[in-house]
Amino acid sequence: MLHRHLEKHFNFSTFRPGQEEIIQAILAGQDVVALMPTGGGKSICFQLPALIKNSLTVVISPLIALMKDQVDSLQARGIEAGFINSSLNMGEMQLVIEKVKNGKIKLLYVAPERLMNQQFINLFSDVEISFLAVDEAHCVSQWGHDFRPDYLQIKNFITKLKIRPAVGAFTATATPEVKDDIIKNLNLKNPQVFVRGFDRPNLKFFAQTDLKKSQRQTEVLRIIQTLPGSGIVYSISRQETEDMANFLSDNGIKAVAYHAGLASNRRTQIQNDFMEDNFKVICATIAFGMGVDKADIRFVIHAGMPATLEGYYQEAGRAGRDGEPAYCILLQAKRDYGLHNYFILKSRDEMMSQGKNKNEIDRVCNIKYDRLEKMNNYVYSTVCRRKNILQYFADPDLSLLKSNCEGCDICLNFKWTNATPLRHRTRAERTVVKARSNTVLETAKLYQQKYSPEQIAKARSISIQTVITHLADWYVSGGDLNIRDFVSTAEEKQILSAIKEIGNVEYLKPIKEILPESIGYEKIRLVVGGLGRVV
Repeated sequence: MLHRHLEKHFNFSTFRPGQEEIIQAILAGQDVVALMPTGGGKSICFQLPALIKNSLTVVISPLIALMKDQVDSLQARGIEAGFINSSLNMGEMQLVIEKVKNGKIKLLYVAPERLMNQQFINLFSDVEISFLAVDEAHCVSQWGHDFRPDYLQIKNFITKLKIRPAVGAFTATATPEVKDDIIKNLNLKNPQVFVRGFDRPNLKFFAQTDLKKSQRQTEVLRIIQTLPGSGIVYSISRQETEDMANFLSDNGIKAVAYHAGLASNRRTQIQNDFMEDNFKVICATIAFGMGVDKADIRFVIHAGMPATLEGYYQEAGRAGRDGEPAYCILLQAKRDYGLHNYFILKSRDEMMSQGKNKNEIDRVCNIKYDRLEKMNNYVYSTVCRRKNILQYFADPDLSLLKSNCEGCDICLNFKWTNATPLRHRTRAERTVVKARSNTVLETAKLYQQKYSPEQIAKARSISIQTVITHLADWYVSGGDLNIRDFVSTAEEKQILSAIKEIGNVEYLKPIKEILPESIGYEKIRLVVGGLGRVV
């Protein structure tokens, strides 16, 4: 039955690891804690039960952008969902409330600070919440890397409800200390704890060690020049993000810096541009990522070692959420370890100046040192990197891991000298591989259901450019696509003329350069696809 609902509402034929058992627990009315990586499919775990039970699920989410992306995606699939946060005016907010009262909305996203609003509390004196989902649940713990005091109000909100709903806590990463805090601070009742899905086979893990700063910049450029699609380069400091963005831009890569020091409207614009692939690379601090729901990120490069393995995996895990191959590359310099040691010593001084207990200070610092050491061990590891990750998160799928994962530099016996992680294929090879992939078929299925490219992009959290690329690959393999939905007869003639002039279709840039600005790469891909079409 669950698979039928999954296909009906989300067009997926199979569950990802851990999803089905979590959904079954929620449908049984149990509290749950779900520790699943970025890209592991947490959202389906609370969205599908709401649709199956045809009852209200309230989702507490910390970021307005993330709420909007999730609601847009659901609405694009024809699912009634809404959100209440500070981006709405009173009239808009009242309209959402009326829809909740009338039972039209089954998934309501709210910001945690809304929970103490009396009008919001009064709403649920008449409306029963079937399930309360706490997304980014690590925010409730002071041990978490993104503690938010408003999350501590969730427990009080639950006590004010006439009927206590089942409660679920969802996070991409949580150490044992954070997990225990989540259970305590949300007052969960005998929760089932699930740690699943940390093995994401489509992600390829690589690491280089002991690079110098200038050498690291050059290596980032060299790698990016060989990788397809868009990606993120993480740096430790704001200044390093600016330096990296300038360096890449000066060398012909469309790149932009993103960090907390930028104005809010500028950050929003950068996020929107990145969603539509207007930049190939965002050079960011850890301020970037949690609120960005982009499934087709093809690479994440860390130009600097993070302080913890959970922080690294959450950031790296933003790659390849569409299930397609993606690259997670860590470029470490010796100074990284010393810099994080300095940060720990600085935090010790701050805690001492605040008058905190010495034993407590020692305990906190020892935990930070332990996490840093495990991160450093990962970098210098001589055994499978995927195994390192699954062991760290205590994922039961570790027992299923092959002795050679075939997806990390250790198992591949990869040597960095004049090499890059991506094995180059011809355009024909790449198209055949893509056309057979699940993510292309999911896009094609929505197209066959008369979804527009814009609707598909929202439903799947990918850019319109990626949608068109998927459809082109599907078209080449024999898919029944009406090219006139995208390319006029006159445009097709111009593109064919340009192809004839260039003489080959292995690279699209030379073709694009002799065409009018109005004819983008998407239209060229479709026409090129038609030339090699399998019928």
